Amino acid sequence: MAKTLVLEGSLASRISLEQRMSFSVQQEVAQLTFTFALPANFSNRGVDQQVDNFHLSVSPRPASVKDKTDEFGNRFKVVTWQGLTQDASVALTFEPRLKAQLSAMESSAPFPLSGVPAGEQIFLKPTPLVQADDPEMAATARSLTARATNEFEAVNAVLNYVADKVKYTYNPKSYDALYTLKTGSGNCQNYAHLSMALLRSVGIPARIVGGISLKEPWKVPLDKGSSLVQSMGQGGHAWMEIYFPDLGWLSYDPQQSKQFTSTRHVKQTHGLDSHDINDSWSASPYLPQYSESVDAKFLDDQIALKPMGSTSLPRPYLMSNAVKAEAPQGAVTPRPAEPLPLPLPEKPTPPPPPPAAGQTVEFGNMEFPNMVENFRVEGNQGVRVLDKETSAYATSVNVYAQAFQVDHPLALSSIALAMHKFGGDGSVFIDIVTDDHGKPSLPTVGAGFRSRPVQLDDISRRPGYYWVEFPFERGEVSLKKGKYWVILRKSGEAIMNWFYLPGKPYSTGEDTRSTAKGYRWEDVLNWDFVFKVKGQIIDKKKKKGGDV
Repeated sequence: MAKTLVLEGSLASRISLEQRMSFSVQQEVAQLTFTFALPANFSNRGVDQQVDNFHLSVSPRPASVKDKTDEFGNRFKVVTWQGLTQDASVALTFEPRLKAQLSAMESSAPFPLSGVPAGEQIFLKPTPLVQADDPEMAATARSLTARATNEFEAVNAVLNYVADKVKYTYNPKSYDALYTLKTGSGNCQNYAHLSMALLRSVGIPARIVGGISLKEPWKVPLDKGSSLVQSMGQGGHAWMEIYFPDLGWLSYDPQQSKQFTSTRHVKQTHGLDSHDINDSWSASPYLPQYSESVDAKFLDDQIALKPMGSTSLPRPYLMSNAVKAEAPQGAVTPRPAEPLPLPLPEKPTPPPPPPAAGQTVEFGNMEFPNMVENFRVEGNQGVRVLDKETSAYATSVNVYAQAFQVDHPLALSSIALAMHKFGGDGSVFIDIVTDDHGKPSLPTVGAGFRSRPVQLDDISRRPGYYWVEFPFERGEVSLKKGKYWVILRKSGEAIMNWFYLPGKPYSTGEDTRSTAKGYRWEDVLNWDFVFKVKGQIIDKKKKKGGDV
């Protein structure tokens, strides 16, 4: 089972980074005004970020470039072009120096909090995206924190709940906290907004952070020579900061870490909600198409972490340092008000009847976007969306595997993976093997089957991600009830990406793995690949093909 890993040590990186934002002009634009955030210098108890060698280039020559600082101290540039007849772009190049220090902390902040400084009380305010005053939100928050005796316990209860409840979803219909609470889905903005709404509703200041995440993976040591691989898409990202009276503001990523963020998080802004942190633009007579790219080269990358312990919650892996938290000695900590009653759960829907023999079924982690939106239109304004592609270069030196569960005997016909072909030659194919104590089995331990190879020349090269189907010989593969692994393999020089969803929307904590050796499966991946299993239910009274 996945858990919060308590770590000690540090991460330190120096990065050469370019962020390029472009507008495609199809016909003359009378005026285009683009407001975008600049990287921040900041420091707190867990994270330090300093920015060197900043340079801004704008093409073509704009009518004006102005500086803007908002009420939260965030710095923006405002670029205006007039009479645009060609594509326009803005490029930011800079070198962030980032350090994350994971050392033990002590906090005596009680819960409920009292005496929040006036300057931080604004971050208790409800907004249209952070509905901290909604009755259902308040009831949920009070129920979650009813047993907390200090702020740290209350924060942990909220973040564990959000990590377990929310499934990462691309292109969500809305980013607000109430939508996220009701649907249990959303992207990084939804994770942050829901966490903040729950915290604010019980009097804990919380603010959203906007910035850039980098895809360079980093490893956290586990036991028995295994490592947990952390990786995110490269591009816009949102996380949060939470205020402790005795520790100040601390960095949290509800999808990944507590009390710190990694050196793959480059902060730009913070605010009440994502309206305060997002880049935006307006134009007339129409809004030109927007695109963004981020290129990063790690000039130095030092990771020195060791595990100090773990807790059993939540379901996805989260990283944390050690925190000793208790109320001040001799102080009487007021108890929270009795939690408001939550709405009675709806009568559970009875499980569907088992599929009939011969019925064709499809199952797996099947949701993925063909294309990831990087902006949306709100009224007459364009707004940057903090979403980006998440995928593994799956035909590299590493071999990747994803577990799945068979609930009824199945005659397997095909497995499809959400992939994107970049080029190369040769073929790709799939091995199906049984489970061996939480890892793919070796041929000497369990039987396995191989799909027919798919030649790269037969896979069309097109934008976005799409199903690539791997067929099996009809009637040859029969899977009993149990756990199996999909292993992607290649021949030649295939260059393909396999799409994944952050977190664990499908499997348990260690059911996605990779290996550099082909048999050790030493790396646990903190995401689930997108795949689809197709086959026909087998009549238990009949034997069909070779059983696995």
